[in-house]
Amino acid sequence: MKTTPRVKILIDELVLYGFSRADREMIGESLSRELEQLVSAGNTDTLTSLGNIPVLRAPNISLSSGAKAETVGSKVAQAVHGSLNSQQ
Repeated sequence: MKTTPRVKILIDELVLYGFSRADREMIGESLSRELEQLVSAGNTDTLTSLGNIPVLRAPNISLSSGAKAETVGSKVAQAVHGSLNSQQ
């Protein structure tokens, strides 16, 4: 029986400027949720081969003025996921 590889992503620090405390918490929750969905839907074998990445710099993201916290978190997750996939 083949087991599914486990992937653990720990974001030690997420720097957000210009957002209220409530928005920062919602952004973090949205990022976590979206990143989990993206990783689950992809090929975890390639991510498990990356090992420990001490620093990952995701590209800048573009946001419309007044973007909702959930949208910000989702876009950050997509940027992080894309950066992880480009490490291969």
